[in-house]
Amino acid sequence: MLSTILKNKGYNSKVFIEDISEPDWSTLKDADLIGISSITSTAPRAFQLAKRFNSMGIPVVMGGPHSTFLPEESLKYADYVVRGEGEESIVELIEHLESGIPLNDVKGISYREGETFIHNPSSPLIQDLDAAPIPDFDLVHNWRGKTSVPISTSRGCPFGCRFCVVIQMFGRKYRFKSIDRVIEEIREVASKGNHVFFVDDNFAADRERTNTLLKRLIAEGIKIEWSAQIRPDAARDTELVNLMAQAGCFIVYVGFESINPQTLSLYNKKQTVDDIVECIKNFKNASINIHGMFILGGDSDDIKTIRSTQKFAKRLDIDSVQFLMLTPIPGTPLFEELLQQGRIIHTDWSKYDGHHAVFEPRLMTAFELHTETIKAMAKFYSWGTILKNLLHRDLFYCFVTLYGKRSIKKVKTPSKEYLRELKNIVSTKFDENTGKIREYFSIKKKAVTNIVLNSLTEGGIESKFFKTFFKKIGKKLVISSEEHELFSSTLTIMPILQVADTEGKQDKNLLQEIHEKYKSMFNHFKIIPLETKSLYRMCVDIGLLLGIKMKKVRKAYEKAVKDINGNALDCHALLILISPK
Repeated sequence: MLSTILKNKGYNSKVFIEDISEPDWSTLKDADLIGISSITSTAPRAFQLAKRFNSMGIPVVMGGPHSTFLPEESLKYADYVVRGEGEESIVELIEHLESGIPLNDVKGISYREGETFIHNPSSPLIQDLDAAPIPDFDLVHNWRGKTSVPISTSRGCPFGCRFCVVIQMFGRKYRFKSIDRVIEEIREVASKGNHVFFVDDNFAADRERTNTLLKRLIAEGIKIEWSAQIRPDAARDTELVNLMAQAGCFIVYVGFESINPQTLSLYNKKQTVDDIVECIKNFKNASINIHGMFILGGDSDDIKTIRSTQKFAKRLDIDSVQFLMLTPIPGTPLFEELLQQGRIIHTDWSKYDGHHAVFEPRLMTAFELHTETIKAMAKFYSWGTILKNLLHRDLFYCFVTLYGKRSIKKVKTPSKEYLRELKNIVSTKFDENTGKIREYFSIKKKAVTNIVLNSLTEGGIESKFFKTFFKKIGKKLVISSEEHELFSSTLTIMPILQVADTEGKQDKNLLQEIHEKYKSMFNHFKIIPLETKSLYRMCVDIGLLLGIKMKKVRKAYEKAVKDINGNALDCHALLILISPK
């Protein structure tokens, strides 16, 4: 789009997309200005390219979601950043640069003056989408009639999913192109490929408008194969679904996200599992293929959730799926929330692609989220599925499954190295928080047989949980209110927790209460306080402390939860007291 706008303004512009072909460096070296757009996962490659162009003396402007929300990071590599929608800002920027006019009145850009970052006011969202030209795909280097041609008919989204950046980029209110303009664009670009992909975040945002568009396609005999992104609730409209099939819809990409009702609520999806089931049924009845997208790792998800999601997708016979790990993209509410909670593991943006665990979940470790999600994909794209497609003579989906299986293989190989990194990160962080106390216990390991639980939890479901947990990891738990028990123990573990549905004491009050109770004794102990995110994370920390394998910790935790009938415990902190003896 931007290249077409610049061409219409009289500039010589060209588009290079690395997924299509290698850049033509003989052309690029003569450029007066280079524009680079990226999402978060491609930001490192974008920075690498920007450095190369800068070394050639060519100014660089960066844009896209990542640069929009972290402009100062991009300005370490680029000369300018265009934030948000760039159609107007890029033209103004170039005109100002050509004329040597100061940039202070160019809306929507960021730049540097010496060591100071300047962020001009944002550009208003473009209201008349029809005013933009139809994208000229001939400007794309080596386009050569690629299979799928993208068309955008709208911008914006009112739903506000916590992991999504669309509202921050394009606003909460829908903006639409006119039906006439969309029809014109379809006619124009249909010759550039044999499939049209409507890139709108919700193609059926306005059902009446979508129905009108589809009826026009049918009435005017525009025969195209197409696909679109859509929400599950659209499938309730049987007229819409039937029109989609008649108008040539081949496949829909549906953000199911989760089959865990609590997770759907946390994601702010405003949909139910019944909506998902109905959606699959209605699209299948209309012979429209379904690509289901699930996001795993929400605060209510555990390993069982991931395994159940894979079984659900197989049982409902979804044609193809993506099981993605929840990823806190900069600019989203989720990113800010996890950043404040200290749960983001690293900011290697190349791993922010949905195929790597980059934060600490509540009910599993990042290692478990990563391995279980990869396993779920491998089970879905199994040889059994390939055989089933062959028996049904469904050669296309046999190919899709083979492609999915090949993709999993590509992900698995680098995953081994990344999993080692995850283990090291978790261990290093734990050692930093505990003053490398594990080195002490590696020497005194045999002495750590009895563990004392503070008396605040005596007699409740908490003590029942921990009795089972420690028994399963091979340690004896002593529950006592006797002070000498604390003194005589090599290790005292004092979980600060309460029943999850109980209101009342805040973290600091519980800690103060315990400190007051034992303050005369605390002077004799080395005390290590650890903040915990959940009961499971507390168990993981105990496992790390005692050198217990995580698989054993997981099994012990699950058995202990079962013994308290699945009752939730709300965890706040873990005090580790080390006897000087």
